[in-house]
Amino acid sequence: VRVHKPFVEKPASGEDHRVHVYYPSSMGGGVKRLFRKRGDKSSEYDPRDPGRVRRDGSYIYEEFVPTGGTDVKVYTVGPRYAHAEARKSPVVDGRVLRAPDGKEVRFPVLLSPQEKEIARMVCLAFGQRVCGFDLLRSETGRSYVCDVNGWSFVKNSKKYYDDAAGVDCEWG
Repeated sequence: VRVHKPFVEKPASGEDHRVHVYYPSSMGGGVKRLFRKRGDKSSEYDPRDPGRVRRDGSYIYEEFVPTGGTDVKVYTVGPRYAHAEARKSPVVDGRVLRAPDGKEVRFPVLLSPQEKEIARMVCLAFGQRVCGFDLLRSETGRSYVCDVNGWSFVKNSKKYYDDAAGVDCEWG
């Protein structure tokens, strides 16, 4: 199968966070390497990289979805509650925006009815009451799940914890 650039290459292992984005020459070419946050960096762009896919392991290939520069982190507590926060995407410039306390800057966002249904389906499909996943809101208006992170909690939101404490986690 031929995959056209730009595309995303993710290691099949969820423990390996070395994700690559390959760009066509019409977009400047090269490769952006995403990785676990180190200080204020989350990615590096190499315009000189010829863009040959890695062949040293197993990888998953995805279409690159332009999002306007944000990613949405969604956290479920049971199939009927989801909390969402947006952050600057690591593909923008590789810099992590941090608040004065050192935490990554995130802001609460509302989920559309379709996105709430996606959250319910992810929770049920993975059989986890507490679950986190990454949602990409494309520039065409569609939303896509790009990663499911399993057991995951919001880092710094009193509202999330207050809401989650009152959730009835029955599967019904």
